[in-house]
Amino acid sequence: MKKLIKNILNEETEGLRKKFIRSTESVPYIIESNVDTNLINGVEVQNITFDERYNEIAGDLLITSWNEDPDLFEFTQQLRRIDNELDKVLLKYSFKFDGSFGRNTGKYNNLMWYFIGCEWSSDNQFILKMRYAFRQEEYDEN
Repeated sequence: MKKLIKNILNEETEGLRKKFIRSTESVPYIIESNVDTNLINGVEVQNITFDERYNEIAGDLLITSWNEDPDLFEFTQQLRRIDNELDKVLLKYSFKFDGSFGRNTGKYNNLMWYFIGCEWSSDNQFILKMRYAFRQEEYDEN
């Protein structure tokens, strides 16, 4: 009987894991369709993990943009503009307890994201790649 219960729980968790990961893969499309495309050229999700014990989804967002001016002030201004565009979208969305990703229905946004680094060269290409970590472990239950 214990083995049967354990198998059932593993199957339910595996289904939840797949749903969270599939929902996470939709995040770039939501971001790209809601931001200023002059600032953000591409969005990728990487390193997706799901912890069954805490029902926590986590991963990295890789945001691709550009910055042509080698001035440090302009560089930080561009980072700030991209960060603001990202905030405009992600403050409106979060994961639900069942693994779906959509507009917030509760009072709070439980999705957390934070800047963890970037790559940039002012040589010929001017490509700016910003990396954000994201995670969510609490959910509004409506």
